[in-house]
This record gives sequence, C-alpha cells and structure tokens, in this order.
Amino acid sequence: MAQQMSGILGAAFDTLRYEPTPKRIRVTLAGEPVADTDRALLVWEPRRIVPTYAVPLDALTAQLVPVGAESGSEENTRRRLDPTVPFAAHSCEGTEYDVVAGEETGAAAAFRPADPDVADYVVLEFAVFNWHEECEPVVSHPHDPFHRIDVLRSRRHVRVEHEGRVLAESSRPLLLFETNLPMRCYLPPGDVGELGPSDTVTYCAYKGRATYFSVPGGPRDVAWTYREPLHDGAPVRDHVCFFDERVDVIVDGVTAERPVTQWSEPGV
Repeated sequence: MAQQMSGILGAAFDTLRYEPTPKRIRVTLAGEPVADTDRALLVWEPRRIVPTYAVPLDALTAQLVPVGAESGSEENTRRRLDPTVPFAAHSCEGTEYDVVAGEETGAAAAFRPADPDVADYVVLEFAVFNWHEECEPVVSHPHDPFHRIDVLRSRRHVRVEHEGRVLAESSRPLLLFETNLPMRCYLPPGDVGELGPSDTVTYCAYKGRATYFSVPGGPRDVAWTYREPLHDGAPVRDHVCFFDERVDVIVDGVTAERPVTQWSEPGV
C-alpha cells in the first residue's frame, strides 16, 4: 500500500532522532570559544519538529559542570514541541550541565541525553550561544536537511480580508512553499493597504528577521515582512505576508481554510 511521505517522516516523531552533518559548526559564548567541529549531530528530541545541535564531548573547549539533577520533561504535555517552546524544555531523559567558557557561564545550557547512540555528545541550548555553520551565522535554530523553501512567481489573484474589510489585493504574488507549513502568499507592498507598524520581531532560521504589521483599529500582528532576509528568503524581500490563521486569504476566489498552527490566535 502506498504511503504519503509526510507520514513516513513523522512515523518516528515520538523518538529521539539524529542525523550527522558534514558542516563545520562553531559555537561561542559572549565571544569565548565553546566548540568547533565537523562531527556535529542534528538532534530532534521526542515531539520536536525542529532540530538543535549536539557536539562531540571531545570537541568542547568549554567546561561542563553538572547541575546535579537528571532532567526530562514528563510534565511537558504538549503534543508538538514547536519553535515557540525553548530547547531547554527537554523531552527525553538526560543530565543537565552548566557551560563555563572563560569568565562566562551558560546556566543549564548543556544536556547529555541518556541514550547510548548519542552517548559521546552533548546538546547545547541554542539560544544561549552564538552559532556559525561554516562562515554563515545561524539564527533561531539549525537548518534542517529535510526542510526546504521554494519561492515561485505566480499570477494567482490573492485578496486578503478581515471581517469583510479588504487589506490587500494582488495578481502578482510570490508563493512560498515551506516543508510542513501552509502555502504563504507574499504580496508586493504596493498591493497592500494601510497597516500600522508593530514592535514584534521574530526570527526564522531560513528567512531571517521578520518585522510585523497590525490593522489600525483592528487585530495586531496579522502580517510580516523581511527587510534584510537571509539568502533562502531573498526573493521575498520587503513583500508582505498575512497569517492565513488570523485573516481570510482568498486565492482565485476560494477562501482558504484557516490552518491551525503555533501562530493561530489563542483559543483556536
């Protein structure tokens, strides 16, 4: 019987998964070296949908100091540990360590899973350190080799509404297809109505730093743009994308069903 690929990839979702990477991974803490290796592992703890890095113990130039207690996240009952859940929330058994690099200390910033297949590795809390893959900085989380982005020019007609109010309309969208996420419609700024700036900022490992817009007198943070995108997101520079989860996105006359994701409004 044929199987859908997403089902195959998700079959081991509740297990600890890892994948070697040939990239040179360099890690620092406030300018102090922590690790430099071409033998790192990408590690997905159970229920994680994005990976973090584990480095070989013999590649560490920093000191590990046991925190003293074994860790695991039995109390974490979320089905999917999406990027809004910090990597410090562990979902497998293991031991936590402080990381001491020069005069700097990352409290409980290292985790050694209690699994023999990764026994000689330690997972480093991504947000605590500065990371480079080769000479390129990495933000948010490591790049997933099983995740990709396609940006395609399109002639589909896209209209965006909120409670009947037209927020944008375009027949020259850029459609962004990203693994395991809804199709996103990025619209030229000239085809977008008046929106107010928001102070919200988020980071995507593939597209970079996003800034947000709100509807004047309406909902906050309904759309975003990338002013200085990373190379994967370069085609959508300065284009505006709306949350399908929060407004009505109508493509060629068909209103898209609002997906349920980590960006859905509370209570959805």
